[in-house]
Amino acid sequence: MPGVYGGDDVSAIVLDAGSSLLRAGWAGEDTPRIVIPSSFGWLPDESNGTASEAPTSTATEQAADGDVSMADAGAEAAGATGNGEANGGEQPATSTAAAPLSEAMDARTRIAKYTAKKVEGKGGKKRKYYFGDSGVNQWRQGMEISPTVVDGVVQSTPDLFHMLNYALDNLGADSAEHPLLLTEAAWTPRETREELTEMAFEGLGVPAYYLANSTVLSSFSAGKPSSLILDVGYSSVSAIPVVDGFVIRKGMNRQAGLGGAAVSRALAYDFRNPPARTPRVGGPISEFVPTYRVKSKKPVEAGREAQWEQREERGTEATTESFRQFHDEKLLHEAKESLSQCLEQGWDEGQALSRPSRPYEFPNGYNDLFGIERFRASEVMFEPSLWDGVEGVLPQNSASAVSSIQQLVAKAIGAVDVDSRPTLLSNIVCVGGGAFLPGLVDRLSYELSNQAPGQRIKIHSPGNSVERRHASWLGGSILASLGSFHQMWISKEEYEEHGAAIVHARAR
Repeated sequence: MPGVYGGDDVSAIVLDAGSSLLRAGWAGEDTPRIVIPSSFGWLPDESNGTASEAPTSTATEQAADGDVSMADAGAEAAGATGNGEANGGEQPATSTAAAPLSEAMDARTRIAKYTAKKVEGKGGKKRKYYFGDSGVNQWRQGMEISPTVVDGVVQSTPDLFHMLNYALDNLGADSAEHPLLLTEAAWTPRETREELTEMAFEGLGVPAYYLANSTVLSSFSAGKPSSLILDVGYSSVSAIPVVDGFVIRKGMNRQAGLGGAAVSRALAYDFRNPPARTPRVGGPISEFVPTYRVKSKKPVEAGREAQWEQREERGTEATTESFRQFHDEKLLHEAKESLSQCLEQGWDEGQALSRPSRPYEFPNGYNDLFGIERFRASEVMFEPSLWDGVEGVLPQNSASAVSSIQQLVAKAIGAVDVDSRPTLLSNIVCVGGGAFLPGLVDRLSYELSNQAPGQRIKIHSPGNSVERRHASWLGGSILASLGSFHQMWISKEEYEEHGAAIVHARAR
């Protein structure tokens, strides 16, 4: 009989790791407490110590140029601080300020054993980690930036383990005292599911655990037991049918390389290669200058060359390629959030040209007016043929290798039973950060109406930004707080008896 957890006395922790953001919070709440980038910064840990030694804490110093820099302080207590720095393999899972010393030592021992087994035992090298917004945004010489999750799948459970420790520390939660609900993509491999289960019990030391499908959770957050979840994520778009709370796997359709990042890449191309009849005053934008390179700037008129001063110490030799690429993508993401928009009734160049232009200023002070570029970029998701053959925008640079959003939805609905199709068509739920693109829902309704004339089509897209951007976390918060869910938890005793493979039987 599984243990009963998550009741009124003990709140469950809900963790949702996506390709762009990691969310953490308490079950039963309507918004996550912690939202941080799912990418992290790291430097090789040059210390000669082993994972079983006490961690080194960090202190914050103010640099001469006004930036905050990190310096080792040599104290014993904290492995993670508010600025997001942690020593690889040695970060405590929770804050020990108010915890008994024995509990703090137990947590350190558990973390050290898991790290030694998963990293050092396999010949891996220790890392000094930097998490959170300041962790990835603050420049450090030689620092690399790596993603924890790519296309919805965890790439390295040891790296995720240290990030979860950081999130739990900031949440003020002791993982050994609370059940944990962790989300997963519908296409997560069996091996990764078992590694996540092992991490939860052996690394975090949770008393109970559940691995929940993020698609089902998104459906629950919308209050729909049956729906078609269209998840417009950062690096992929998926259309997955859910019927009576279960994913219909034969109807799963996913397009990697599409999503918010693809819109950003298309916008970058038009920045470098201005389309005909653009309202821009200036010419091509030959270089994108992220914030970390800018020391000072002066205001200039639209289209004029930017007047800015660079931080010389942050040149190409001192900055890693992964750090530069991360911040180039961030710059384009911010431009996309401000400029991009979908035409509501299909691509029409005349309509795009007649829409009002919009000004935008880049971090180095360069600014201009943008018009048709705003609408061309979003067409990468609806009319990939518009970008056929353009290098660096579509997967394989070919529209034939890409399914548009409306095609993904049509394929997913066509793969389910005929009796379920009307229900799914009238319960399409748009989630993910890419669903915030203005005009996307109206455009999708137009395209689907053309594909299925006479059918009743209803698209649910929450107006609340939390419900749309954090849909799977919110669904997990609802699920883990239900009294009827208590019997679903996988207990520590069950894990010790059956091993990590039990997750396949208990969390389908």
